[in-house]
Amino acid sequence: MITQNPVHILPRKRTRFRASVVSVFNHKNPEQSRILLQDICLLISGKPVIQSQLFYLSRKFQSMNLKTGDEVEFDARIKPDRKGLSSNLIRLNYPTKIFRYSPGEERLLF
Repeated sequence: MITQNPVHILPRKRTRFRASVVSVFNHKNPEQSRILLQDICLLISGKPVIQSQLFYLSRKFQSMNLKTGDEVEFDARIKPDRKGLSSNLIRLNYPTKIFRYSPGEERLLF
């Protein structure tokens, strides 16, 4: 019996995710600043996708003044992980439309 790889089940277009911030590393060289997100799941279904992943600390992440424990929503592309950087067989690239998650608040993205 052929089992499907989880990478093939996930959508190939830009998708909305929710995650919690584990740590923010600010470095004097902005290219070395990073943010670690954990428990990354699809926003629509709530299905966990990746346990944790490091992202570059972009201007949008910096402007939000995120702290440990904050939850964020963002759009990202799903790609196969060839370098072994994420905790799964896939990784998320190019996070955009980043917002701090508020349970009672809806946002129009279009």
